[in-house]
Amino acid sequence: MIETLVQVKLVVRVPCAIIEHDGKVLAGQRSAELSFPLKWEFPGGKQEENETDEETLVREIREELNIEIQIVQKLPVTSKDQGWREIILVPFVCKMRSQEITLTEHEQIMWLEPDDLQSLDWTEADLGVIQSYYQYLSVKK
Repeated sequence: MIETLVQVKLVVRVPCAIIEHDGKVLAGQRSAELSFPLKWEFPGGKQEENETDEETLVREIREELNIEIQIVQKLPVTSKDQGWREIILVPFVCKMRSQEITLTEHEQIMWLEPDDLQSLDWTEADLGVIQSYYQYLSVKK
């Protein structure tokens, strides 16, 4: 009998928050120690076993920014295949329920007008989220 080793691709589901406040959107710059160092992203993180997308997002935002959020709208999922793993971003438009942000993972945050989002150096997967957000805004108007 011949055995064949098949490499299994890691699939990582990552709910992320497009946090709106006073007409602006929050962007977070990744830590220099993380993958995609110093790239910009929408805050969020890896889903744990038996968590819903929404539970993951609330937990991750609490851990990363020390704030509570209200989820407003789920946007279309985007993905980025990196060969050895696939990142599936699950974006949600959110509002802040608390105001004092404390950074625990990001180098810095920035509040931007929606039209200025593309001025930053985003992770590739987050670029798809920006496009979904622009689509959401165009329908919302």
